[in-house]
Amino acid sequence: MSNSDYYLTNKSKQDRSRVRVEKILDAAEELAANTPSQKISIKSIAKKAFISVGAIYHHFPSINSIFASLLIRKVRRRLNSLITLLEGLGPEMTLDMAANSMLDQVFAEWNQKPIAAKKETLSLYYQNASKPEFFSSYSKVLYPYVRACIERNTTGTMRDISEEEWPFFNRTSLTAIIAPFVEANPIAGTDAHKAIAKDIVLRIYSK
Repeated sequence: MSNSDYYLTNKSKQDRSRVRVEKILDAAEELAANTPSQKISIKSIAKKAFISVGAIYHHFPSINSIFASLLIRKVRRRLNSLITLLEGLGPEMTLDMAANSMLDQVFAEWNQKPIAAKKETLSLYYQNASKPEFFSSYSKVLYPYVRACIERNTTGTMRDISEEEWPFFNRTSLTAIIAPFVEANPIAGTDAHKAIAKDIVLRIYSK
């Protein structure tokens, strides 16, 4: 296939579309790290990304949908990191030790670059939690890794968790960790926040 044929294929168009979406989100995240959310607009994102305003509207219907997509992307990246962490937990790792490892990693990731989340974004995030691209669906992806970790653990500190229970436990623990960051609560990322989150994790998952 010639280069010209390649650029006319649907796959090429899809690849270019994904690259453009990531470029838009990268620009929005850079702006969000240094600019109050109310001052970020489609126009400012377009300028930062060197993309036309019309091109942004082709992918996102509103500024709020861009912020929501940033949250989704952050959750997706954190999920991948969490899977890697779960796969690395040895059979001698107690729940207390596992909780410390998980919380240290998650808090470090959420503290890296603040997302200027609006109330509208948070509302959209939870209203659409049952849709495939939102975070409740990720519990299904994560469960096999959690299950494998429990089965190989020899410390007797982790309770057995059924597939039916897991989405509820996952939602509760992740909300305790993520919600303060998303809501820009002053407690977010502090030692007090981590202590509360750990207490919740231990209460839920202790045998």
